[in-house]
Amino acid sequence: MSQELWTNDWKKINEMILHMNSESDVLKALNTFLTDIEKLVPYEKACIYFYDLSAPDIVKEYIGQGFSKKELLDYERYYCDIDDVVEKMMPNKEVVIKSTEAFDINERKETEYFIDYVTPAKTKVSLDTNFRWNLKNRGFCIGSLDLFRNERDIDFTEREVEICRVFQPHIELKASNYAFLFDDLSSKFAFTNAEQDVATMILKGYSNEQIAEEKCITISTVKKHVSKILEKSDTKSRIDFICKAAYKG
Repeated sequence: MSQELWTNDWKKINEMILHMNSESDVLKALNTFLTDIEKLVPYEKACIYFYDLSAPDIVKEYIGQGFSKKELLDYERYYCDIDDVVEKMMPNKEVVIKSTEAFDINERKETEYFIDYVTPAKTKVSLDTNFRWNLKNRGFCIGSLDLFRNERDIDFTEREVEICRVFQPHIELKASNYAFLFDDLSSKFAFTNAEQDVATMILKGYSNEQIAEEKCITISTVKKHVSKILEKSDTKSRIDFICKAAYKG
C-alpha cells in the first residue's frame, strides 16, 4: 500500500535528485546520493552494487558507506554468490523490499550468509531497491541500493519504503549513464581479465598507485599491465587509450 509522503519529504527528494544529477561522474553522484538519503532514511550502513549475473565475477562495481574495506572485499569475493537478496532483485520488475518481510527470519538465521556475513557486519535489517544499469543486457545487469540497520534498531517504515520507490527510476537513469564504456574492451583489444580490470580503473582516472592499492598488487605489476594495455590497444599514453576506448565509431 502506497504511503503518502509529507510536503517536506518531496522538497528534500527534489533537492537530492538535483544534487545527484549535478555530478557528471556516475559513481561520485551515487556516492553523494548515499550521503544525502541518510537524512531522509537513516541507516547505519549503505551500499550500491552493480551486478552482472552472466559474468564469472558477478560484482562489476560497488560503493559503500559505513562498511570496512574488508567487509566490502569479502562480499565481492565470496558472499555475493550466496546473498539471498540478489535473487529478489532480479529485474523482471521494480522492487523495493524490507528484509523483515521478504524472508522467514528463523530460516534465514540458519544460512551461511546470515551467520558468517550479515551477523558480523550488523546488517540484519535491510531496505533494498533494485535497478537496471545496462539496458542491452537488462536480464542480467542489475543493481541494488541497500540500506542497513542492526537488528536492535527499528525496522524501516512504509514511508521510507515509499521514499526509495520514488528514487528508484532516478537511480536507474543515473546508473544507466555509467554505460560501462569498458565492458567491450576485453573483446575489442583481447585483454586478459587482469588487464580488463586495470583498463577499467584507468578509464575511471585511477593512478598506478591507486590501482595497486585497490587491487592489492605491486606498482611493478600495475606498470606491466598498463604497458600491455597500451600495446594491445595500439596507443601511446593513458590519455590516448581513454580517447580510443571511448570512441564509438
